[in-house]
Amino acid sequence: MAIRVERQGDKYCVMLTREELEELRLAEGAEVEVRPVGAQESDIRYISTEEALKAYRKTLPEHREAYRELAK
Repeated sequence: MAIRVERQGDKYCVMLTREELEELRLAEGAEVEVRPVGAQESDIRYISTEEALKAYRKTLPEHREAYRELAK
């Protein structure tokens, strides 16, 4: 998926089509974390806050103590 970055004033924004939003399971106003991953800094993974919370809740029963330690 190719994603366009456009300048709007003194800020930059990522432009997604409606199909791309649906594929990424994002909605208008969703928060996403963007960071380089993998061997190349140009490789970027997008995850919505909702997806991250869903994964956390799914793994919480099994990893509760580990999460407590990480929070310290």
